[in-house]
Amino acid sequence: MTFRSVPKGLLYPTVVVVIAAVYDITAELGRFLASTPDNVTPIWPPDGFALAALLMLGYRVWQGIAIGSFFANIWAFLDKTNAASIAISIAIASSIAVGTTLSAILGNFLLHKFIGQRHLFDRPQNVFKFVVMGGMGGPIISASVGITTLCVRGIVPWEDWGINWFTWWMSNVGGILIFTPLVLIWSQQCLKAIRNLFEFCTAGIRQKELKLKHLKFLLFSAKKAEFAILIVLVFAVGKIAFGGGYPVEYMLIPFLVWAVFRFDIEGATLLIFIISAIAVLGTVKGGGPFARPNLNESLILLQSFIGVIVMTTLMLYAAIAQRQQVEDQLRVQTQQVEKTLRDLQQTQAQLIHSEKMSGLGQLVAGVAHEINNPVNFICGNLSYANQYTEKLLNLIKMYQDSYPIPVAEIQNQIDIIDLNFLIEDFPKLLSSMKIGSDRIQKIVLSLRNFSRMDESEIKGVDIHEGLDNTLLILQHSLKSNAENVSIEVIKKYSKLPKIECYASELNQVFMNILANAIDALSEKRIQKNLDRPEILPRIVISTKILDESYVAVSITDNGSGMPEEITNRIFDLFYTTKPVGKGTGLGLYISHKIISERHRGKLKCVSVPNQGTEFIIELPITQDNS
Repeated sequence: MTFRSVPKGLLYPTVVVVIAAVYDITAELGRFLASTPDNVTPIWPPDGFALAALLMLGYRVWQGIAIGSFFANIWAFLDKTNAASIAISIAIASSIAVGTTLSAILGNFLLHKFIGQRHLFDRPQNVFKFVVMGGMGGPIISASVGITTLCVRGIVPWEDWGINWFTWWMSNVGGILIFTPLVLIWSQQCLKAIRNLFEFCTAGIRQKELKLKHLKFLLFSAKKAEFAILIVLVFAVGKIAFGGGYPVEYMLIPFLVWAVFRFDIEGATLLIFIISAIAVLGTVKGGGPFARPNLNESLILLQSFIGVIVMTTLMLYAAIAQRQQVEDQLRVQTQQVEKTLRDLQQTQAQLIHSEKMSGLGQLVAGVAHEINNPVNFICGNLSYANQYTEKLLNLIKMYQDSYPIPVAEIQNQIDIIDLNFLIEDFPKLLSSMKIGSDRIQKIVLSLRNFSRMDESEIKGVDIHEGLDNTLLILQHSLKSNAENVSIEVIKKYSKLPKIECYASELNQVFMNILANAIDALSEKRIQKNLDRPEILPRIVISTKILDESYVAVSITDNGSGMPEEITNRIFDLFYTTKPVGKGTGLGLYISHKIISERHRGKLKCVSVPNQGTEFIIELPITQDNS
């Protein structure tokens, strides 16, 4: 039977009755630890249970706390002398119950407002808030109402109100610090164990794997043996410290540290309870370092010790938990970064966009697009600028004709700016700007033809046109200069049909291969041995039809060639033989992806050291035939 099997109309009353019963049981435990004639105990467990119940189930179960507190106190203060004394006893118990309930509600409100419903003990600042707001703030009400009620009844003298209030408050604080974490943590573990046991008992014969899985929590393990040894050591040291032996009570703290590191918050809260119980029982019996002739002094020392071990243990766990959360977040972020990196390495489009040094494909298209609009704007306005300039110059000429002798100040400024030169040079300046803008327009048109910005879909194209446009873009690298001779380009084009392809991506492949060929010929371009034509730098581009379905493009250079170990890795991601800053290792990797995956073709490299390198591109004529 589970709570879900209880009828909805009986569920809430059942929970209230269970809470009241548990509260009464924990109250009996508190009385067992009583150390004053006024039944004010060193530790009052019911307050810790009450706060835990509200934190887990909400404000709606406050009636259970009130009922449990009432019955817990009615037996302690019941006077059966007559009807009036019974009524007074009921009033005392009711007043204390109200104070206890309001105390738990206040603590629950403060914790929810400043911490939230979760993460009570996983951050040091939250532990501090729990101790101050839940542990120390809430009990102010119960202690004030309780002691005032006893003073009004005459059970406690008014002159002792302060010391008794402090003792009551400290016992409630101790109960919350010890029992609230214990109940919150172990209630989850108990529910999990009950659920596992229920599933284990109801599992069918065919669910053996499920049975074995849920049986694990019942089996003996090395960690359970370690925890058993830890408890035995705690009892041994506790016996020495609080059994009249030596004042070694703070030697128990290392065991709490052990529990935090090895057994998490569950083991730590259970060990706090055990150590607190040993300390309370030993002190109540007059043993241990906190036993004093003055009872209140003993209680203060005992409760201070309990507060120290609770605060230290929970703070240590919170710091470890917070660090673990940060490590988990870093681990997740690292995994995300690694996944993103893998995606970048495997996704062709992202790699093409990241190509900056060894490829121009998308860069050329972007440059052409970005330049086109402002150039059109400049060209469109230059004609108007010429007209306006002509009118202004005519106006100046009219002023000069009408006022041939200007005032001295104007004449001085004319001399400073050299007006005659400006009138003569300004039209020339506009004319040169017109020539420059026309040249930019031609360059943009060439870039557009190369990048094929308007052809993002697959279509039939003339790959010879793509090769020629690529050579046009690289023309400045092929020409000679003061240090290098020009590279001879030999075209051996066969008659080819239009090839179905992504034109701009195929141009990107041509660009990457031709750029590498130019780099491979850098040594041969140095001006020497001009009388030996056979060793001058040369690139041969040939095309041919392989069969009815495929064509081939060959780009060969007569550079230094590559050894086999380099050729085998030439298409690997980020592999480059160029110096740092001159190559990214992306160009040929991207080219291979474009040919093999986007076009379902083949890209091969054949290289012989000291003779040259040949790249062979095999493409299907139509994608359907591939």
